[in-house]
Amino acid sequence: MLVLLFPELYKEGEDVTKLVSMCKLKGGRLVREVSDSCLQFWGGMGFTKEVIVSRFYRDMRLVSIGGGADEVMLSIICKYLGILPKLGKKKH
Repeated sequence: MLVLLFPELYKEGEDVTKLVSMCKLKGGRLVREVSDSCLQFWGGMGFTKEVIVSRFYRDMRLVSIGGGADEVMLSIICKYLGILPKLGKKKH
């Protein structure tokens, strides 16, 4: 549902960074889970070039990482929610 919501908000001039980050985080995790399940189904054959699952698995890893890894998306979301931990000086 987020995918349908943020384009309209963006057109209205609203900051959609948090929504886009949430969508990218969820989508990236979902495609990794699906591609991993497909690879598990095929077993060792899933890693061979003859089976399209190996390409799907590699491509979905790139989709997940490209544009910001999960940790980057989590940092952005936490920043917008105001729960990003403050970095202070270390006490010795």
